[in-house]
Amino acid sequence: MSQPVLLNFEQHGALRLSDATDFTSHRTENFVPVVFQEFYGLATEFPLVFVRNSKTADFVPGAMMGLKKGVNLYCQTSEWQPTFIPSGFTISPLSVRRLEANSDKADIAIDEQSPLLSETVGEPLYDSAGLATDYLKRRIDHVVRVTQQSIQAVSLCRFLAEKKLFTSRALQLQHTQNSPKYEVDGVFVIDEEALEKLNNEEFQELRTRGLLPLIYSHLASLHQIGRLTRLQYEADLAEIGA
Repeated sequence: MSQPVLLNFEQHGALRLSDATDFTSHRTENFVPVVFQEFYGLATEFPLVFVRNSKTADFVPGAMMGLKKGVNLYCQTSEWQPTFIPSGFTISPLSVRRLEANSDKADIAIDEQSPLLSETVGEPLYDSAGLATDYLKRRIDHVVRVTQQSIQAVSLCRFLAEKKLFTSRALQLQHTQNSPKYEVDGVFVIDEEALEKLNNEEFQELRTRGLLPLIYSHLASLHQIGRLTRLQYEADLAEIGA
């Protein structure tokens, strides 16, 4: 895996960037981190759940895109079927990079090995005067916004955890009686009983923070587990047939 470097005109002035349409680079990610602002769009296709960061123990929201660890059912081919694209799929090859450890100062980095970069195809990053093009400015704004939303998601999850609203759920999924059974652990969801037991002040705080619609969207998205189980069953049949 290449190490992103700070974006600058001297090194990257001749580069052009294309928008991603092929997401097969995510083919091994059966859990895709997302931000709360995407819940409404994602909930109609994917189960939205929470997992714990193994390093920080923070809860992270994400979309389940496969039942097998290391297999994203939606990214095995270059054709993306769903109508909504997770923002995490659209920021590459740019990223936000801290200039120093434990510092709030950051800059934009770029993965020079990305297949989206070229000197002949795509939108230029800089004009002849060495200034960022409008296209690059939009891409940078997008990366910064998604990064800020990701940080906000961790903060909101900490608040939900403080209210003891997360509960673990071990999933045992099987499309038909004779099809393979899948067990998915490490998944957390909002505990509806705990939600109902909140007092008026706590419930109002959820409303004030804008979390209630997101929680209901998350809970509704869990009905998509059936869709995911069917897709896994179809993928298993195709693998057997091949």
